[in-house]
Amino acid sequence: MTWRSDMNYRVCYPENRIYISRNHQWAFAAWAIGKEEGWTGSRPTLLHVDAHLDDTWDGVMAEGLHEMECMADYLNVAGKLEIDNFIWAGFAAELIDRIIYVCPKDEDPSDPFDLSDWNLNGEQLAPIKALLKNREYSGSRFESLHDLKERMGSNLFPLVAGSVILDLDLDVFAVRDLESERIRLKPEALIKEELAYLRDLCPYVLITVALSPSFCGSEDNCEQLYGLFLDVFGLRLSEAIPW
Repeated sequence: MTWRSDMNYRVCYPENRIYISRNHQWAFAAWAIGKEEGWTGSRPTLLHVDAHLDDTWDGVMAEGLHEMECMADYLNVAGKLEIDNFIWAGFAAELIDRIIYVCPKDEDPSDPFDLSDWNLNGEQLAPIKALLKNREYSGSRFESLHDLKERMGSNLFPLVAGSVILDLDLDVFAVRDLESERIRLKPEALIKEELAYLRDLCPYVLITVALSPSFCGSEDNCEQLYGLFLDVFGLRLSEAIPW
């Protein structure tokens, strides 16, 4: 089965600690694997590079989130998550700690760390209030990879509390024309440059990648981006194994 025909497509390169999925919520399960294997440590920083923040809070409500013990549990919980709420789920399950968002602000200019207008005393957000009693939801936000490079250069570590997980959504390389609403890709040379920058930014303990074809504009766009990622990161699709 290929990613075009399998809605739950997942492959990995265990020796490289790279886990790829069609839909982004499966990154949660990969983070759980990383913790179980001892790769990510106790306070991993998530570098989330995506066209979207994916910071919907209700992932903390996923059934079984706090009872996970094995691979089957990780996949079961991930299967109950959505493509926009897996980050808070990972935070609640202590799979990630600080988050560095690299996301454009044109569609969502909000500060993901500003919870001042959240009604934490209401019944609905009681789980968030309980969670935040012991841990702070904190980190940084950058508008683009260019913004990250301009402000941090090649030194990410001032923002990092512990080890670093790269969480990449290929739709970050797609651009929406605001007039026509059509989605096109950035120039190939720029995509390869940005992928190489990410590859070399720091030694990652784990890399998760979402293909997100519907947000890339088309399956053909996604195919091109997938190929570029594999090429820049020195991977062969024929060597990937299902997970």
